[in-house]
Amino acid sequence: MKIKTISRASCSALMTLVLTTAGVISAPATAASDPTKLVIGQLQFVPNSHPLIQVNNTKLFLMGFIQRPVTAFDARGQSVCLLCEKKPSLENGLAKIVDLPGGKTGMQVTLKLRADAKWGDGTPVSSQDIALTWKMAQEGALGFSNYNAWTRATKVDIVNPTTAVLHLDSVETGYDSWDQVLPSHIEGPIYAKYKTAEEYVKQSAYNREPTNPGLWNGAYTLTSMQMGAQITLAPNKFWPTAPQLKTIVLSYRSNAAALIQNLLSGDLDALPVSPGGISFSQMLTLRKQQASRFDFPVQPGYNLERLVFQTQNPALSDVRVRRAIAHAINREAISTQLFEKLQPVATSILAENSSNHSNTVTRYKFDPARAKALLTEAGWKPGSDGICINPAGQKLSIELVTTAGNQTRVQIAQVIQNQLKSVCIDAPVKQVQIGVYNGEEMRKRKFTGMGLSSIQFPPSTSPEIYLATNGIPTEKNGFTGNNFSGYSSPAMDAAVQEAERALQPAAAKAAWAKVQQIALDDLPILPLYYYASSWVVPKGMKGLDAPRYDQPTNWAEYWKRAP
Repeated sequence: MKIKTISRASCSALMTLVLTTAGVISAPATAASDPTKLVIGQLQFVPNSHPLIQVNNTKLFLMGFIQRPVTAFDARGQSVCLLCEKKPSLENGLAKIVDLPGGKTGMQVTLKLRADAKWGDGTPVSSQDIALTWKMAQEGALGFSNYNAWTRATKVDIVNPTTAVLHLDSVETGYDSWDQVLPSHIEGPIYAKYKTAEEYVKQSAYNREPTNPGLWNGAYTLTSMQMGAQITLAPNKFWPTAPQLKTIVLSYRSNAAALIQNLLSGDLDALPVSPGGISFSQMLTLRKQQASRFDFPVQPGYNLERLVFQTQNPALSDVRVRRAIAHAINREAISTQLFEKLQPVATSILAENSSNHSNTVTRYKFDPARAKALLTEAGWKPGSDGICINPAGQKLSIELVTTAGNQTRVQIAQVIQNQLKSVCIDAPVKQVQIGVYNGEEMRKRKFTGMGLSSIQFPPSTSPEIYLATNGIPTEKNGFTGNNFSGYSSPAMDAAVQEAERALQPAAAKAAWAKVQQIALDDLPILPLYYYASSWVVPKGMKGLDAPRYDQPTNWAEYWKRAP
């Protein structure tokens, strides 16, 4: 996909993109919806139903309703218990620093599960579930999520049905944060029989019978799944707090325009804003036109949209080319024209309202002259057609891959394409379906140049997952990790380890400052902006706390529609 070069007319082209892609056609209102039911429009169907395999933002959104993690981060950025009685800490004695052989130190973390936490079939959530999940993660064949990885524990001791002690072989800042557990009474026998990733994924009850209530321990259970089209949720009758909404439907469409039309016709009640929903500019247009029918909560967010560089690409392996690209992109214009500055430019890999954000990192201001100078230093000069060539006569053509149907990403990709062409870089845009994008293109790292990707990790997640050598997705680790660039740096690996082990706030801030500085100097990823947490919801809807670090669906039992 290519559009005309705009060079110095960037802002004008940005506005044109907004007007042509974000327009909203009015539709007549229908009869009022059932206040006990909420139909949420979605773009990207989940790749599978397993809580810990092929995890992305779309799946985390769904899992918040039906499969709660042991802990999650609330709107204040504080780690809180969802399945546990009390969050482990050094102060309350549920976490301890211990001496290990060889002069090393580690930790013992005690997880005490809530006695009233139950699976949807009434079976209590137990320490056996913790032990099974840890075992499956530790054996490593399945490629489990490593957001708050169970592999951090080297051993699990079962104390009683609701208490387990996890042994860590190092001191880690995220010791008090743990992901979902799996039902040992259902998945245990399956995993005992089918050990390989291919066999287990096929035979797992999550994929064979996702409507089995015993698979789910959240406020809701999954009662119906129409592949690619719709997922229906109903209250888990064993959840301690009865949900206000009696039915939640996730209804999927092929593009954002269809989401808007179905919202206006009354077929949909609510829409999240990208990723996974309509674009931010479309939300802004809706807000101007439909304020009498819907509410539009907007709060600062923590979901980083970034440009990922494939460091195996010969041109991009030169940091001067990556820095030239950073200077060539007018991120301020993107924020202003597409997002009315409500989605601010990301100056680092951490949001400015993060306690560990550094104000002293390298900044890449929009500076086309500097971009051209860097390309010249790297051996690239404009050819007869305006595209740079090197001494061997090769053109500087770097493919930019993005997700088809995600209007925000398509807009950004088109703008980046034009801005890079103005400094002699050809950036053809490739749109692929979300399943291929998350699989072959990014996790298996088959993209050849650049990719647009978002990351939203809670504060407990180590920067290892997206910046360290161990975070590179490989066949050996089941293609987990978020270091899609393939970036590997001994200095970064050391800084990441320091950040992982800094328990005191001052030490953590200093360690994170190193991580941020190295990341911005080496530039394996270019931070673009932080998505604002935004929704389109029915008038008078309560309880949907948009700015949480974790998915707001983790608290969906408190959602309530006005009658």
